[in-house]
Amino acid sequence: MKDGQAILDALPAKTDQNDAIHAARKAIRRMRALLALVVADDLDLDREDFALRRLGKGLSDMRDAHVVVETARRLQSLHPDPGWQPIIEALELRRTRILQRSLAVDPGFLKRRNVIERVLDRIGAQPWETLRKRTIRAALASSERRAKRAAERAAHHDDPEIVHRWRRKVRRLRMQLDAAQELGAIHGHGDEHAAVARKALHKISDRLGWSQDVRLLRNLVRNMPASEGKQAVMRLMDRELPAVGD
Repeated sequence: MKDGQAILDALPAKTDQNDAIHAARKAIRRMRALLALVVADDLDLDREDFALRRLGKGLSDMRDAHVVVETARRLQSLHPDPGWQPIIEALELRRTRILQRSLAVDPGFLKRRNVIERVLDRIGAQPWETLRKRTIRAALASSERRAKRAAERAAHHDDPEIVHRWRRKVRRLRMQLDAAQELGAIHGHGDEHAAVARKALHKISDRLGWSQDVRLLRNLVRNMPASEGKQAVMRLMDRELPAVGD
């Protein structure tokens, strides 16, 4: 499974560890999205999905620490202000501390690599020859319905957690469309429809993801000690948020 190998290649990274962690998290999400498509037939993948979920959560603090730095830098380029620099420096130090703390517990991410290797072994031992394309298509239709319901709930609530759940459903559906196509479960007119759907889902996911990242950054900055320019930066983020929800 190529995403499993992508995780092994990323952990540990030879260059930028923070970018590698981000890449590993995305590969984990793609693996879980694929496993959710093949829940029927004779495949038993609950244990593997649980292990991947735990692994992803274990990387989330490091990933979030990196994302807020990148978000702050992007906002700095969009809305230049002297107040950004001390905030970005503080966030970079925080990112380094979080990464070093995790590496101290799991040097070289060896434990995490062992988890992935065991997961890949168990996945490879499954009776994949029993998988039917109709199983994939049925799971894909169910995922589409869940994404639609999540969108309807988000349209009537301004709760960030509800919006975040919508984003997760959209992101998983987009990944599952990719996986279903690679598995040959989508073809003909359905393939054209999937291409249009993936493009629309990608746009929604990016917009919701940016909103989530700005909110995460704003919450961190709000709790930082007072500094020159902090209030100006807070106002810039407050103005950015309504735009991403349009």
